[in-house]
Amino acid sequence: MNNLWNKQVQSTELLYYSRLESFNEITKNTFFKLLQVKEGMKILEVGCGGGTFCNIIKQNFPTCKVYGIDLDTDHIEFAKKKAKELKVDVNYSVADINKLPFKNGEFDLVYSHTVVEHLPFKNFIKEQKRVLKKGGKIVIMRVFMEEKTIDQPYLKFEDEINKVYGKMEFEPQPITPAKYLESPNLTMQHLEENGFKNIDVSFDRIVYYNPDCTTKAIAKKQIKRNYETKLYYALFNLQKAKNSENLRAELLQLLEKQYKERLKLIEQEKKIFDFQSTKKITISAVKK
Repeated sequence: MNNLWNKQVQSTELLYYSRLESFNEITKNTFFKLLQVKEGMKILEVGCGGGTFCNIIKQNFPTCKVYGIDLDTDHIEFAKKKAKELKVDVNYSVADINKLPFKNGEFDLVYSHTVVEHLPFKNFIKEQKRVLKKGGKIVIMRVFMEEKTIDQPYLKFEDEINKVYGKMEFEPQPITPAKYLESPNLTMQHLEENGFKNIDVSFDRIVYYNPDCTTKAIAKKQIKRNYETKLYYALFNLQKAKNSENLRAELLQLLEKQYKERLKLIEQEKKIFDFQSTKKITISAVKK
């Protein structure tokens, strides 16, 4: 059993709900365009986590055959349960990106989200290229962290929340995330060297949380998803912190208060126009 990522780097729930928060009713068409999804495709996501993207693709493109693989056994167990709950037919399996359990030339599209930065490019690309059809597309998406955010989140109770996080004590992390992070132009050069053509890149800022600029129903859903992301981030850090028993109740109560206060503003129709966004780098290419 390999569940080190879930236990030490990013919990399955945190990964699932943070992706779900940004991949919502308003932003999904932007994601589909970036991923270049079309009906009837056979699609593979490498590093699928809890299955957020796979499930939404299948829900919106029912004629696609969708597969998701991840090395973390907890991620895949969660993905299978969530797919069953949502009644979507997605094929999930535990697998190593270095040895994919598929035949040569099986897929029309292979994509990943925040995976390329975690391993050497030759390991990242070799098997994906093998399982792609000639003329098939690879799409590599990651978050652009270098630019300082201009977001305006809801900040009530934020100082108190950050003080609790500041009190947490952790053991050294055994994994170094994003160890192989490189500039987009190098990734594009690597694709050229590995037999891909029509290489392209886009930089897109996706506003995924803007409750005062939409309907009340969608606003409530966005606020809830934002709370869920913060909650699972808190639970993940509490699980790792050596002194969590002294901090758990205080932190969870503050997060719940923040959530309820933001909902109250929506109900009272008091607009503060807070928003959150993420900037994505999407690199795509075609197998020669």
